[in-house]
Amino acid sequence: MKRIGSNLRPADQKPKRNIKNIIVYKDDEKPSNEYPKRIVSPVTPKTCCTDDNRELVGQVKEIDGFKFCYKICVECGHAVRYFYPAIETNDEAVREYRAWKRYMTQ
Repeated sequence: MKRIGSNLRPADQKPKRNIKNIIVYKDDEKPSNEYPKRIVSPVTPKTCCTDDNRELVGQVKEIDGFKFCYKICVECGHAVRYFYPAIETNDEAVREYRAWKRYMTQ
């Protein structure tokens, strides 16, 4: 399944974005938070990894209308990159996609 907005623009109009993931998933290393350089996380989440149990690390970033942040479980250290639902945006491609989606559901 493709992420919303990943294939909306023609190839010549796609931005040259470099979203580097700073999370390194390793089981042989102790979980650590060295934000903004890197975050070492266990490979698989545990039962303690719920939304209520994760804390925000750093600040919310926005790239091409998509807001995201890093969240870490306070108990086991499992980290994820969390994308916020797109509510408001100035990105024309996202607005066109939403208008098309509304048309298709009618």
